Amino acid sequence: MGKLPLEIFKCIVKNTPLVSIDLIVENNGLFLLGKRINEPAKGFYFVPGGRILKNEKISQAFKRITKEELGQEFSIEKGKFLGIYEHFYENSFFDEGISTHYVVLAYKIKVKDKLDLPFYQHNKYVWLTKKEILESKEVHNYTKVYFGGR
Repeated sequence: MGKLPLEIFKCIVKNTPLVSIDLIVENNGLFLLGKRINEPAKGFYFVPGGRILKNEKISQAFKRITKEELGQEFSIEKGKFLGIYEHFYENSFFDEGISTHYVVLAYKIKVKDKLDLPFYQHNKYVWLTKKEILESKEVHNYTKVYFGGR
């Protein structure tokens, strides 16, 4: 298990769907979103998340992704599974000519403590209400779907 060299990852993005986990993080009725600095969805607010790696169990990926994305490790038992979603983008991390297809396992988790949020995929974080998320033009539509949007 581990991250792939970029050229191999590029070939995978070009030819297969990626399986990932999205985290719908709630604290007292507010939800965490980060403004993405990478394609796809660059410039939009999106829920934290990440890819599941080869030979990584979903429960292991959940722990790793929560640690990487929230600065705090959570077990999958702390999450509530919301369902399977698909995200299709016409571009990718690599360039405009390679599309990206994600199969996403969405989990909601509740937090109480302050999070140590990283800035390698997001340059800004906000905590918004469901209403604010659904009304914002800066929130990506795939994130809005988790809150009842289309």
